[in-house]
Amino acid sequence: MSTETNQQNEKTKPEQQRWQSGIKSLEGGIAYLYQTKEFADIQLVVGARKFKAHRLILAARSPEFFKLLLEKQSDSSLTTIEIIDDIPEDGFEYLLRYIYTDELGNLSVDAVAEAYRAAAKFGQKGLMKLCEKRLAELEITCNNVCTILDQFSDIESIKKRCLIFLKNNSLSVLTSENLEEASTNTLWIMFDGGYFKHAPPITRLRSAIRWASSQLATKGDYKLVRDLLLNPRPILGRCGIDKLNVPELQKALAQYENLITAEEGFQFFMNSQFSSGSKRLPAWCKIDD
Repeated sequence: MSTETNQQNEKTKPEQQRWQSGIKSLEGGIAYLYQTKEFADIQLVVGARKFKAHRLILAARSPEFFKLLLEKQSDSSLTTIEIIDDIPEDGFEYLLRYIYTDELGNLSVDAVAEAYRAAAKFGQKGLMKLCEKRLAELEITCNNVCTILDQFSDIESIKKRCLIFLKNNSLSVLTSENLEEASTNTLWIMFDGGYFKHAPPITRLRSAIRWASSQLATKGDYKLVRDLLLNPRPILGRCGIDKLNVPELQKALAQYENLITAEEGFQFFMNSQFSSGSKRLPAWCKIDD
């Protein structure tokens, strides 16, 4: 063999040897492909970012990718597919990393939630379970339960934990400052779900009013408070106004002017004077089960 040939072999040897010496397992080899993107045959566009990947690996690791790639088969050396689902770019990157490496990395709670949502979209149950395990470490307290329920209500395992906490700590949550951080949807879930039904009705009413007032720039305008507590969800009708006794009702009507109409006030007054539930109440009022 000539000296020139030997020199050429020596030049290419490190490049060839990386597979034999640097990578000692199938797992390591696939992780290497993720890092280098060598032999990539597909490009996935998510938002403003582009991700190169390998059809075979994606199809083997995700049933949704399998179906997508069957529909988008091409003879091109590099097929581009735009992911139109509402998936955060970072969340998609975490999903790809897990598909190639079985690793999630040291991510923040918000990032883990993004990874979970991407995994759920593409049916990657292994990543979903890993994310749920990480999120189970999240401590739920009276000072954050409303915020957590807002942020992660689409993740069933977290939502379930929050609702169990609410059930066991309803009065503390109802009177906490964190209640003011709740979205309309979260407040509706809590009131309509009956999580506060064992709290005193006057406390339920005052807490709902406090929440609504915190959302408004104009303070003390209880007509605006009423509008917010009735639209788009009739939260006001889940506050137990029908359970107020006559003195409580009179005080509430005087303190919160325009919160309820004169006709509604009369209906509630008649309901309090006589047997509860025997008189017609406003259509938006639901009697506790």
